[in-house]
Amino acid sequence: MCLDELRARQAGVVSREQALAAGLSADEIDHRLARRRWRPLHPRVYLTVATQPTPEARVRAAVLWAGEGAVLSGVAAAWWHGMPVRAPATVAVTVPRRRSPGKRPGVTVRRRTLPVPDLDEHRGLAVTAGPLTTVEAALALGPAGAAFLDAVLHRVVGFDDVLAAARRDEGRGERLLREAGERARSAARLRLAGMLRRGGVPARVLAEPGYAAVVCPAARLAVTEAGTPAPAGWAVLEVGPGDLVGRPEWVVAEVLETVAALGRARITG
Repeated sequence: MCLDELRARQAGVVSREQALAAGLSADEIDHRLARRRWRPLHPRVYLTVATQPTPEARVRAAVLWAGEGAVLSGVAAAWWHGMPVRAPATVAVTVPRRRSPGKRPGVTVRRRTLPVPDLDEHRGLAVTAGPLTTVEAALALGPAGAAFLDAVLHRVVGFDDVLAAARRDEGRGERLLREAGERARSAARLRLAGMLRRGGVPARVLAEPGYAAVVCPAARLAVTEAGTPAPAGWAVLEVGPGDLVGRPEWVVAEVLETVAALGRARITG
């Protein structure tokens, strides 16, 4: 790849190794630096345009500086994936355990050899896959992490995939995920009850302690997640853990069909 193509692709950032591979000599690179046509962002990583580095330039420069096997991580990775966060002032990168690139202002380095399922490439940059990115960003965001999880779980990434990524990372963030999952399911139960009422089936969320169900009193039907308790003597429609959040229209259709079947059974019985 020629130098101009490389600069355009990488927001004006190139490493010394890339510039040499593109055909520049060491003297030509040093001349550009001496004339301040290029300026260092990190050792052996240069900004080749006469502007302040953009967030993309800062991200690419951090990964280039961290070297072979470096992967964009944390909040910066969430921003790179297009998740609802701002580009952070500090860019997190993960490098293999065998490597120790040192320290740089504006960059945090975590040494960990990532499993293959946690690796991705997006816009020409090595980045943690969406599920691990979600865990790491939520932890890095501190008090704002819960709202971040509420915004992306089930909409951008699947809960089960994120939980699996947390477990591969020694369970980091698992408690936050479970709390976010319960918030999502609680909201989904309220949404389901409203959808059923609009569909002509009286429904409400069962408020009694120990229950997590949407009930249709006229049909004596309880909609629960598999394995959760339901009122004694009621018909039960069990749905999967992700169905309430991820497939509410399907759940409504199943409820309507079950209510109709129960009505027919009472008539014929």
